[in-house]
Parts: sequence; C-alpha cells; structure tokens
Amino acid sequence: MKRKITALAVLTLIPTLLLCASCSSPAESGGEAAGQGSAEPIVLKFSDVNGEQSPAGVFCLTFKELVEERTEGRVIVENYFGGTLTANNIEGTQTGIADLSQHDVSEVTDLCPALSVLEAPYLFDSEEDLFKVTHPDSPIMDRLNEELAGSGVRLVATYSWGNQNLLTTNQPVYSEEDLQGLKIRVIPSKIFMETMSAMGATPTPMGWGEVITSLVTNMIDGTGMPFSNIVDTGLHEIEHYCIMTGHNPTLSGVFINEASWAKLSEEDQQILEQAGVDARQAVYDSFAESEDEMRAEIEAQGMTIIDADELSFDTERIRDEVSAKFQDDWGDIFQEIMDYLEEN
Repeated sequence: MKRKITALAVLTLIPTLLLCASCSSPAESGGEAAGQGSAEPIVLKFSDVNGEQSPAGVFCLTFKELVEERTEGRVIVENYFGGTLTANNIEGTQTGIADLSQHDVSEVTDLCPALSVLEAPYLFDSEEDLFKVTHPDSPIMDRLNEELAGSGVRLVATYSWGNQNLLTTNQPVYSEEDLQGLKIRVIPSKIFMETMSAMGATPTPMGWGEVITSLVTNMIDGTGMPFSNIVDTGLHEIEHYCIMTGHNPTLSGVFINEASWAKLSEEDQQILEQAGVDARQAVYDSFAESEDEMRAEIEAQGMTIIDADELSFDTERIRDEVSAKFQDDWGDIFQEIMDYLEEN
C-alpha cells in the first residue's frame, strides 16, 4: 500500500532536515578540521616539601603562572606543597609520580656526583655569577644534564636561597682560628661537611628537625643557615651571633621526569626553562626587598651581625682545599666553571 505524504508530515520533517544540514562535516562546510584546537593540555605535577609561603613557594607559584600564560594553556602546572605528593627524594620524580620536584642539588649526588660542584665554597663571587653558570643556555648546565643522562630526570631550573652563613650561640667568630673546636651543624651532605672542616670547625651533619633542641642543650655550638631563613626558623631568638661568611651557596635544583619532558614541544620546553629563570629572579627579588627588615628584626632580638668585611677567612685556600677532595666527583667541571666565569 502506498502512503501519502501529507502536508502535516512535510512540516514535521522540516526541522529535522534543517538540523541535518547544519551537521555537515567541517570539510564540506569549509570550517576547521575536527579536533583542531581541542587537544587536552599537558598537566605537570610539581612536588615540593616546603610550604606555599616559603621561598620555594614563591618559585613554584611564579613558575606555574608564567608557564601557563606563555604556553597559552597548553601546559598546566599543579603545585603540591608540604610533601603531599612525594617525599623529599628524587625517586618520586624518577618514577613519574611527580613530573617536577625541587631538591638541594647536593641531595641528588647519588644520581650525579658532579652536581655538588654548584655548592662549592667560595666559587661564585655573586648571585649574578651563580645565575650565569646555572642559566639553561650555559654549557655547564648542558654538561650536568649529560651527566644525568639515563637517570630518568633532567635539571630544568635552579634557584638560590642565598649563601650559607654561620650562626653561633655563645661566641663571635672572625677567622678559622675562632672556629677551632666548635661543633657546627651542616646540611647532611659531603660538600657542606668538607667546607666546614676546611673552615676549621667540627662539622655535625644533622636534619633540621634536631637543630633547635641541639642548640638549646649545647650539643652543637652553631649552625649554617642562609640569612633569609633566620627569622622564619626562629634562630634569632636562640643564637647570639650571625657571621656573614657566605661560604656555600644554598641551591635548589628543579628536576623534571625525562618522559614528561619528552612530551613537550621544543617551544614549550624553552618556555619552561625561561619560566625557571624568571621565577628564580622573583625569589631573589623577594629576599632583597625584605633583607633590611629581617636585619632590623634580628638585631632587635639581640643578635650581633658580623659582616664579611670584618672577617679574615682565607677563602681561596678553603675553596682549593675542598675542590681537591672532589676531583673524582667533579672531573674538569670545576675548572670549566672557573674558565667560564673568567670569560663571561
């Protein structure tokens, strides 16, 4: 039986026909190719054991903002503070639990012994020299990443907490002779221990959690500490002297999982590196802005600050004595840094 198509049926079909016409393929309609511009962003998880308000927090937050802005959302950085993603070890980034993490460079020497050269005593005359050597375009950074090859991570950025200075409880220090017999807490790493020995003290490696109690009970006579951290840690309420020795840089390295790095385009890799440069400058600027305020607070608490021009440490001897002990770890990189700074 033939069915007649009534006027009512035609009217009913018109909206459907119009809808189908609007669903023609992009190629037929001259529109964009399917999926163009709709790719999912790459998400990088950044693990940090420090708090959001710390210098590390300044770096992480600035880095996140710059990366996301400059990649136009192609790369998203998720910050995890306070060790909420991984602990203070590089294994979490090697395995890919975290894509990025920051560590004191001397904590990663099991992967790359040469990294400790960046915290060598009295190697850099200024933060500017340190920043030159650790700039992503520096041949030294290329060399260190060659040394890291096969480890599962690469060094993508660095930032400084400032140089280590001496804080002592009961006596001022002006020279190596004044340090004889004093037990000074150092970060548990070979480079810090050898530096303190060369300076004349007895190095006592110790995690931060034990420091305050050890000072109060006189188990140690002092500690190394960047100037920027004295107030935050409350050491200005316990120790009596701050000696501006500036002996070791305190340098955080930002490491990225190699597979995560490979996911990025060359353009976005360069954006990450430059974001690291700009974020570390933000950390440095933050320190510079608050230094006078911190100094006033420290002195108001009764701490005596002994400035560098009052000291008589033989810094060249200390540098050379320590570097000689790291010949096997550093190879010719130490001399490469010396030559690079002289030429630049």
